[in-house]
Amino acid sequence: MKGSTIQHVPAERKDALTGRTVRQLTSTPGNHHHLYFTSSSFTADNRHVLFISDGGVQQPNLYKLSIEDGVAVQLTDNRDGYMKSYVYYDGAPYRGLAKASPSYNPATNTLLYIQGNEVRLLQLDTLEEDTVHTLPDGVMTGFTHLSPDGRYACVPYIDAEAFEVGPAGNLFTAIREKVTRDRIESRLLVIDLQTRQADIWGSQVGWITHVQFPPGQGRSILYNHEGGMVDQRIWLYDQGTMSRIRDQSNERETLWICHEMWLQQENGILYHGTKGVPNDPAMKGEGKPSSDSSAGHQASFVGRYDLDSGSYTELSFPEEMTAYGHFTASSDDRLLITDGIMDSRTLHLCTPDWEGGRIAWSPLCLHNSSFSVQDVHPHPIFSHDDRSVVFTSDVHNAKGKGHVYVVEV
Repeated sequence: MKGSTIQHVPAERKDALTGRTVRQLTSTPGNHHHLYFTSSSFTADNRHVLFISDGGVQQPNLYKLSIEDGVAVQLTDNRDGYMKSYVYYDGAPYRGLAKASPSYNPATNTLLYIQGNEVRLLQLDTLEEDTVHTLPDGVMTGFTHLSPDGRYACVPYIDAEAFEVGPAGNLFTAIREKVTRDRIESRLLVIDLQTRQADIWGSQVGWITHVQFPPGQGRSILYNHEGGMVDQRIWLYDQGTMSRIRDQSNERETLWICHEMWLQQENGILYHGTKGVPNDPAMKGEGKPSSDSSAGHQASFVGRYDLDSGSYTELSFPEEMTAYGHFTASSDDRLLITDGIMDSRTLHLCTPDWEGGRIAWSPLCLHNSSFSVQDVHPHPIFSHDDRSVVFTSDVHNAKGKGHVYVVEV
């Protein structure tokens, strides 16, 4: 029930690789995972973590958990399972919690999420919530985002016909090909949370699933085209113009880019990828070897795009480092953390030298997650003071069912 509390019993373990103390925050039966990494999961004071849990009964809800004592407050009252949307293709159409939708703004202490066809805004201080918009019929949503000042919310969606591809084969590829073939457009819905005015800021043929407002007061939107080996992954909406970021026009079949996000301190965008065959397990059979990779292998890199100059720098890893993963940055952008690349079981801290063209790394701790489903991708995120990292793993749970952990940096 909304407002009720659940007592988790935190457990601390010495990491076998680095000796750091890893604190398991969740302990009750069920599947628990923090929010997607384009949104923070830490409250502004770094004392609580927001996460999703199904309570062991397949009814996912949002919770706020105290890192110190393990008390979790239930924030929502979903009793309709989870909704079909990007990543969660086996969900119920137009019913339940859209598990990819939660976006949290620590500065305003507000949480955006989608329940059925309702876009809702929750005030964590009071647990009061409002329906700020009702989505049109017959659409599929992706990851949402709240602007840093709390004024706007962005919800990407595409016509549901894009998902009508059948159960066989690679869903990413099948949906991408259908979207391209049938010229299906995605839309960037932006809701003014003060006036409740909702407008389509942009629409485009392609499958848009990730959206992010920039740090500060900017009104641009960083977004993607989903579907694996797309012609162009990263895009920017700015004052009515939708433009390419890190143009892939000349490398469409040999360059895979993923997981773009804003850097915090400069007008930059962080992303990563491979040159050659993609390292995403969902993309098996796609891509072609490039001049930077031997046949059947990848050359992994992490990149930084500078919006002011339009230039980019990509720092390469040794050819044996090809594990699928994600990157996020610290608040000062000096550190990156990844749950893959070097190997598939360890969190690594990385120190990029963009000007010098070098990158160094060291292990933070083992995560040992299976990566078997979206919910147990570790998705590491720094706390606001960069002293801790939160991540998810199924190492101490059934395969595909996560627990939430924090480790000090």
